[in-house]
Amino acid sequence: AVEGEPTLDMVQAAVDTAQQEQVEVVIGIGGGSAMDVGKAAATLCTQEGKVAEYHRGRSLSGPGLPYTSVPTTAGTGSEVTNNAVLTDLERGIKKSIRGAHLFAAVALVDPLLTVSLPPEATASSGADALCQGIESFVGIGAQPPSDGLAGQAIRLIGRSLVRAYEQGSDIDARSDMLYGSLLAGMAMTNTRLGGAHGVASPLGLGYHIPHGIVCGLLLPHVMEYSLEHGLDKYAEVARLLNVDTQGMSSREAAQQAVVAVRRILDTIGMPSHLSGFGVKRGDLAQIIDQALPSANLKNNPRPLGAEDLQVILG
Repeated sequence: AVEGEPTLDMVQAAVDTAQQEQVEVVIGIGGGSAMDVGKAAATLCTQEGKVAEYHRGRSLSGPGLPYTSVPTTAGTGSEVTNNAVLTDLERGIKKSIRGAHLFAAVALVDPLLTVSLPPEATASSGADALCQGIESFVGIGAQPPSDGLAGQAIRLIGRSLVRAYEQGSDIDARSDMLYGSLLAGMAMTNTRLGGAHGVASPLGLGYHIPHGIVCGLLLPHVMEYSLEHGLDKYAEVARLLNVDTQGMSSREAAQQAVVAVRRILDTIGMPSHLSGFGVKRGDLAQIIDQALPSANLKNNPRPLGAEDLQVILG
């Protein structure tokens, strides 16, 4: 019953079913949307009140039911994160329910479950995973332990995303992608993300752009705008993407990271302009206003305000 990105109504229906049937375990199997509905339902079916109350800020009073996550896409890392991104259609708001109680008790991560994923879904989810790895790695909240997780995620995804897109039955590429997505999910749980994710929610909600596509579209633009505030980190991203940076300055190597990311995203068919989704220049002020509360903008290596977003989106 999970169609598209998860809504409060989907979670409430799952909670109601779990309570009526007195279930003992909840399993979320599928992409990030299915897993987010599963973890939210498992957590909230033991709480008093409605799902909407917790989306609006009510605190969780304790643990939920045991929850098992089983990803069938290599993208969101939701199997190991402590949040569920849900949309309140009535208020037009997309945000997370977050807390330690939302972690899965068990994550079953098997690349064989991703082999049948169509190329378009492989591209969209893979672009999200690449974006999460890079934004976790370069963000202000990055730490040496998270760098290990995010750096390995970038390396695995960078070498295998195109191959998984072009040869879906390649189990080695699928393994790299799913393991990379898992590591990126672990990293971002400890660091938060950056500018691309900060703007993704209002664009996804207002223009029905799939989350992975909007992240992939924005990523190189945010990287380019932020380079001077993280030259060494972006230079390392280039090396993780197998760019030979020998003899280059940090600035030159950092610029090659943007080139490498653009090349990967172009190869897997990511769009490069928002106009193709009906976004008009006159819409930008409202999009920016809706994005500004996101903590991800503050975690970007170059913290982003309204004027910065105007440049990136313009």
